[in-house]
Order: sequence, then C-alpha cells, then structure tokens
Amino acid sequence: MSQVLDFDLSGITLRLTDVPTASAERLSVEWRVYASEEVSLPFLQIQVRPDRIDSPGSTFEPKAMRSRFDGAQASFELPEGRVGVHRDGRGTIDLARNLGSREFFTLMNLVRASLAWCLPSRGAALLHAAGLVLDGRGFLLAGAESSGKSTWARLGEEQGGTVISDDLVLVDGTRDGHALLGAPFRSTHKTVFRQGRWPLACILFPDHGLSPRISRVPAIVAKARIAANLTFVADAVQLDDRVAALIDDLATRTPCAQLTFAPDPGFVEALRDWPGSV
Repeated sequence: MSQVLDFDLSGITLRLTDVPTASAERLSVEWRVYASEEVSLPFLQIQVRPDRIDSPGSTFEPKAMRSRFDGAQASFELPEGRVGVHRDGRGTIDLARNLGSREFFTLMNLVRASLAWCLPSRGAALLHAAGLVLDGRGFLLAGAESSGKSTWARLGEEQGGTVISDDLVLVDGTRDGHALLGAPFRSTHKTVFRQGRWPLACILFPDHGLSPRISRVPAIVAKARIAANLTFVADAVQLDDRVAALIDDLATRTPCAQLTFAPDPGFVEALRDWPGSV
C-alpha cells in the first residue's frame, strides 16, 4: 500500500505520491507540522517507485551521491535509489529492493536533492548552514563541517534565539531580499520543527578569534563562499543560468559578512545590533 503526502514548507509546497507505507508513516509523524490538507499546484511533485533497482550490497553512504545536469533536467543517484527531476518541479524516484530502514533516509536525500535543483527557479536555495532567529530576524552561518555551526547555533539558543537547523537551511527569495524558512531538514542539534518565515538579516561566514566582530565582505568573496555551501547543485553553476543568478542574488540582495567569534555567546549582541558600523 502506498500514499500521497502533501506538505507546505513555510510557503514552498511539496507532493509525494506512491510513498511506501513505512516511509509514509514516518514522514507523517516527523513532518506533521508541515502536513497540508490539499496542495493544488505543488512546487515540487515526486512520484516514488519502489523495487526498481537491485538491492545494494554496500553500507549506506549518503555523501556518495552522484549528480548529472542536462539542460532543464537533473539526476541524482545513490546505490539505494535515484531520481530524475525537471526544473518545472516534476520528478520520479526509483528505490532499490529490500532497503529496510535505509528506505526512509534514501527517500529524504533524493527529495532534498530534487528540491535543491528546482529552488533556483524561484530565487530560493538549500544552503549548508546553520539558521538562527533572533528578535524576529534570521541569520545564517554558512560553512563546512567543523566550522563551528553547531556551537554557534547552541550558544545563540542559550541567549534567547531559536535554532532552525545547524546544518541545512531553506532560504526563499522575497521582494525585499530573502527569508529564512522553517523546514524539516537535517540537524544534529535537537531542533523543534516549526513553520515560519523570517527576514534574512545577514549571511555570515565563520572565522575564529577572541573578540566578536562582524566585517562586511566584497561581493566576489560572498559569491564564492555561497557557491561552496550550495548543496546538491554547486556543480551546476557553469551549466545552469538559474544557479549562477541565484548565487549573485544571495550575495547582493542580502548583506554578507564574516563573523569572528569564540566558543562563547559574546557574538549574540553583535547580531542583535546588526546592522551597524562595521
């Protein structure tokens, strides 16, 4: 038995059809805050087709995903499954047989990759970053693993902030800039999933030092740092005008800065005072 699931990720709608029962039940629980009664025109619509690939023999390695970009279409492949998706938001996921507990995680990785491919069409992105809401404004800390994102998020929360994620965030384009969206994406921090859209005050890039400081960076530096943290579709920058335009938009319509901070909460007041003299 399979199911149809509709979700509203704080303004970006998603429909999954023919979802296998076990994964559908888990999604219905973990993503319940985003469940939607009816989505008439989903931004992304994915059909799931189980048992289309031979059972993989290797251990699950989600970072081993291979991608290919071909005009208006993209494909992403793992030993456990693959997806083909058009930039208009239509896609198909094929899953391997006998995945057991790996089925859910394979499905989630392929859905995220599909969403990342379609998002530039609306000036939106999935970024490898931590997201924090302070006093109604969103801040991102974009950086590689071990760059301090989880520590930054935890310390911000201890000072009254709300952690959206400490690893993967959803950003949407708006008329005045960009918004940080509540979305059910991975986080090592114990995050309460919530719907919400918060104006994005700044995209920050981490640096480590004793005294907290926010320093604006040139657009060319911001573009390079954003591209390095654009998940799933960074390799399409030279192949897809939408991706290049997205990076340019993020780097120019939302302030970008380097945040120097130590593993203590001293940086939080600097964020609360933003924008200010830098």
